[in-house]
Amino acid sequence: MNSERESRLILAVDGGGSKTIAWIAKAIPTADNGCVEMDVVGRGHAGPSNPRSVGFDNAYLNIKAAISMAREKASDALQRDATRTIAVACLSLAGAGRVEEQSRIREWSDSEQLAVQTMVVDDVEPLRLAAMYEQSSSPGIASTSWDQCVTLVVGTGTIACGRNGTSGSARVGGWGYLLGDEGSGFAIGLAGLQAVCKSHDRLDASTPFQIALLDAIEINKPSELVGFIYQNPLPRDKVAALSEIVIRFAIADPVAAKILAESIQAMSDLVVTTASRLSLEHRSYSLVLSGGLVCNHPEIVAQLLNKIEQSRLAPAAHHLVREPIHGPLLMAARHAGIQHEF
Repeated sequence: MNSERESRLILAVDGGGSKTIAWIAKAIPTADNGCVEMDVVGRGHAGPSNPRSVGFDNAYLNIKAAISMAREKASDALQRDATRTIAVACLSLAGAGRVEEQSRIREWSDSEQLAVQTMVVDDVEPLRLAAMYEQSSSPGIASTSWDQCVTLVVGTGTIACGRNGTSGSARVGGWGYLLGDEGSGFAIGLAGLQAVCKSHDRLDASTPFQIALLDAIEINKPSELVGFIYQNPLPRDKVAALSEIVIRFAIADPVAAKILAESIQAMSDLVVTTASRLSLEHRSYSLVLSGGLVCNHPEIVAQLLNKIEQSRLAPAAHHLVREPIHGPLLMAARHAGIQHEF
């Protein structure tokens, strides 16, 4: 604990397959032992920064762009700071779950002098902290135990991880768009385009659902999909964005409904597999949910929880993370020697 209650400037980056968010904040110890206030002084955003999908160089460009925007907005605070330096940066990135990737990104961040110290973690680990922080900051919400927890991310890609309260942890999914990512925005959008191709081969009449998919990517006829999908790099963010069309048409179109139902089953499988591997029991753990597909669609969350319930491995409580970047902010504050107790 910083006994003098001096603030420390910290930087958090939350990067994924569709966007990158950067926040600069003052971490201020409070009078309560172990607690910290976050005074966000600069925010920035840029394109995707998953190094495994857009490449390391493009990831670096977007991370740097988001940070530059945040620094510009935080210019007054940085000028008032005695050192004008950021004490700790925490980069939380999809596609950075392995030591090799983290080391490579850390070397780049050190060369860019982003902060005195830099942490690099995947985009799943901090979400439990974000959920704890958001819940503790919301009056009237019942306290939840986070010792036994499963975290599910459903965005451009999908991954689940969990802990069982002792030393056990598990990671399920996260194989990327070629080997896995079932239930993700990309997988849903791609399934929609695949349905267009199959319908075209059968000489079926185009449906409003199919027309909407092609219109969204500015394509006039199915034969043009080959040129669109086999670009280098693959337009993953544009394909993932098509998931919103699938969800919208799932109410009335049987093809869209089938795609969405199979995707929700895949999400449920990730949670159930993680809970099973950790020997978690029915209603014995908390579920953290993150990613646009779940956070923006309560109807999907309801169907997902129902699917998990059918497996007899349902969570005791769940939380939708509003701001994933709260996680790396807290990790940076802790690394700077300022703790936060929940």
